[in-house]
Amino acid sequence: MDDDMEKNQTYSAKKCPECMAHIPADAVVCPSCKRRIGKRSDTGMAKKAIDWKSYIMLIISWAAFAFYMWWAFFRK
Repeated sequence: MDDDMEKNQTYSAKKCPECMAHIPADAVVCPSCKRRIGKRSDTGMAKKAIDWKSYIMLIISWAAFAFYMWWAFFRK
């Protein structure tokens, strides 16, 4: 019976995964550390937001490196 109550429990706040500050449930940016946060998990802890800019820059960097390797060593 306690498990059913825990599953139906709604949170009015969530906890920032970076600074552990309690913030409103609908916040997108932590007011304490100014980092983006994601949705709330089942435990009330906010998930870390995905940093898409870093992933895109990584892919561009690898493509530039592969092009340089081809240009420097494999072209005829």
